[in-house]
Amino acid sequence: MTLFSRQSRCSTFVLLSLTAIIASTVLISSSDNADARHRRGHRAKVVRPPAAPAVPLPVVPPLPQDNPRAAAPEAPKPAEKPADEIQKADPETTPVPEQKPAPETQPAENPKEPPKPAEQLGPNPLPKQDAGDKPDHEESVEKADPSISPDRVYQNACPALMNGEVVGELVPPLSEGMCGERSPLKVTAIGKDNTVKLAAAITTNCAMAGTLANWVVEAQKEAQKDFGAEIESITTGSDYQCRKVNNGHKGRVSEHAFANAVDIVSFKFKNGKTTGLGSGWKGKPEEQTFWRALHKASCDRFMTVIGPDGDAAHQGNLHLDLGCHGRKCEARICQ
Repeated sequence: MTLFSRQSRCSTFVLLSLTAIIASTVLISSSDNADARHRRGHRAKVVRPPAAPAVPLPVVPPLPQDNPRAAAPEAPKPAEKPADEIQKADPETTPVPEQKPAPETQPAENPKEPPKPAEQLGPNPLPKQDAGDKPDHEESVEKADPSISPDRVYQNACPALMNGEVVGELVPPLSEGMCGERSPLKVTAIGKDNTVKLAAAITTNCAMAGTLANWVVEAQKEAQKDFGAEIESITTGSDYQCRKVNNGHKGRVSEHAFANAVDIVSFKFKNGKTTGLGSGWKGKPEEQTFWRALHKASCDRFMTVIGPDGDAAHQGNLHLDLGCHGRKCEARICQ
C-alpha cells in the first residue's frame, strides 16, 4: 500500500466521524426544543386564564419630526415696488391705496353753517321724505287739496276754529322770554249761528276761543231780554300782552302773557243801542241787569272773572281768563 492511499483513508474516516457528531448534536437539540415547547404549552393551558381578544391598534405611521438643531434659513423678502409700477403691472386686480396728504397740506374743514332759527316752537321737523316714500293717505290728501303744505307744522289744531265756532286763523307761535303761545289764533268774530264781530281782532289760544264761543251764546240771550236785539259787535281791551298782572313791575305774570285772557269793554246791538261796563255797571236798569247776568255767566265758564267790584283796575273792563288756581287747577276766582 502506498502512502497516498493511507492518507486518503484517514481523511475519509475523519469526515465520517465529524458528520456523525454533528448529526447527533442536531438530534439532541431538536428533542430538547420539542420537550421545552411541550412543557411551556402544558403550563399555559393549566395555569394561565384565557386571554382577552386582542384589540387591534390603529396603525399610525410615525410622523417625521423636524430637527430642532437645524434652523430654517429665512426666505428672502421680495423688494417692494413703487405703487406706480404695481398699478402698471395689473391695474384691475391690484388697487393702490390712496395716499393721504401731509398734515400741513390737508385742507381745513369747512365750518358748519349756524343753525337757522326755528320758525315755530316744538320739536325740529322730521327730514323730508322722497315722493316715493310718502304714505298713500298723505299723498291722497295733498292731491285733494294742493294748498296743503308738505312741510309739517308743529302746532295744535283748534276744533273751535275748524268747526266755525270762531272766525279767524292760526298764526305763528309767540315767544317773548317766558311769555308766548305755541298755537295762537287771530280771532275776528265769535259764534257759529249768530256771529258777533269783534271791533278789533284779538290774539288768543284755542281754549279761550272755544270758551268765548259758548259764552257769547249766553250773552245773546241776555241781549234779547234786556235790549230786545242781538249783539252786533263787541269791543275788547287787552288780549295778548307780555306783562305782569295789572301792568305791575312785581308779582306774577299775567294770563295775558300766554294768550289766555281777554278784557271785555262794551257791546253794540243790532238795533243801534250800546252799553259799556264803565257806565253800565251802575247805569240804567237794563244795563245793570245785562252786565250782572253777563258777569254770572262768565264765572260759570272761565276760571278768573274780575269786574268793577274786584279792583280799581277793572272798573271799565271785564277780565276773563282760563288760568290755573289751586293745587289741582279746580278753583275759580269770581270778583
